[in-house]
Amino acid sequence: MTFSAYHATWSPEGAPAAAPPYGETYPVQLPDGSTLTLPLRALPGGEQAIALLMANQTGFAVERELVRLLTEMVGPLAPEAVVGVPTMGLAYARPVAEKLGMGDYVALGHSRKFWYDDSLAIPLTSSTSPDQTKHLYLDPALMERVRGRRVVVIDDVLNTGRTAVAAVRLLERAGACVVAIAAVLTEGWAWRAALEAATPGAVPPVHALGHIPLFGGQAGNWRPLPGT
Repeated sequence: MTFSAYHATWSPEGAPAAAPPYGETYPVQLPDGSTLTLPLRALPGGEQAIALLMANQTGFAVERELVRLLTEMVGPLAPEAVVGVPTMGLAYARPVAEKLGMGDYVALGHSRKFWYDDSLAIPLTSSTSPDQTKHLYLDPALMERVRGRRVVVIDDVLNTGRTAVAAVRLLERAGACVVAIAAVLTEGWAWRAALEAATPGAVPPVHALGHIPLFGGQAGNWRPLPGT
């Protein structure tokens, strides 16, 4: 199976409202009226598709606009620290923190260094690698950047919500006050149930620049699935 080169585009003037079915791309309307156009990729089996945002393959011009919009969204939350979720969330967390005038940010990770403390680790099962249990780590040297501070967690796309849940638990364990989770996009609504189950009565508000549904049908004829 072959794929065309990954390509996401941003248009400042927006795009006409598009109705299903969708062919090879899906336009996401952003808060300022601009449009992020994402490629559609069929999932294994060929009966469903997702709109794909890959931060490490996105052009710099698109990245700059997404960082600008994220900064505008996160700024009013008055965070005292910005925390990036691996892997793709790190690409946005660092420049957002810098634009907010912060001197640093915090990168969570999946790789355990020898000086890490197991108390600052949360087991994590990836939706793309369900047979492999990873861990989400906070470097003990960075605890003072989040302890007692208002923290915003930044990710690229919220899907299952597993990583977001692990990040919130880990940061609260470190003494942080997680005031919000910010993402470029939300995808489907499974993340909402995961957060509510993990933090009943105290779910951090989720802010996103846009939403992408899951798609059903066949290549070139994709339609949003009901309820997504």
